[in-house]
Amino acid sequence: MTLHRGAGCTVAGMTHPNRRLRTDPARIGALYDLAIAPVFATPWTARLALDGARALHTALDLPGRAPGGFGPEQLLFVTFFGVLVTMWAVVRLVRGDAVTTAADMAGRAAFAVLMTVAMADGASTVLAVFVTFEVGFLLAQGGQLIRATRRHARTSPVRETVSP
Repeated sequence: MTLHRGAGCTVAGMTHPNRRLRTDPARIGALYDLAIAPVFATPWTARLALDGARALHTALDLPGRAPGGFGPEQLLFVTFFGVLVTMWAVVRLVRGDAVTTAADMAGRAAFAVLMTVAMADGASTVLAVFVTFEVGFLLAQGGQLIRATRRHARTSPVRETVSP
């Protein structure tokens, strides 16, 4: 399977977007991101979300530094994150192909690693909830790509190449 749209391969291995399964892990991951990320897309909602995370951290007496307490500069980067992840979720919902899924998997791996590093550096372990989702979607999407690749390999004609 080639990882470009011209190959006619979608992540679910189907070529018509209306035939995609509702249980497609890439779509579910995009919907999850679309449910979470917009909360961080404005300074007002981001501050509320961070205050909620701080309250949860305190109520559960979690280890690490409680989230929140950001100044305007830090809050600006939080809102950049919210806007970019929201836009990326929309792209994945509109164009759910193997390339966007592979790119999303790389992003999820990076997010999971960076959140784990932050927790090791003393950030609140409330991040573990997000790491769990990131790794879960990463594995589900990876399995989906492997199945689509195998399915495509079984249905594609074998091409012989001649070496000079």
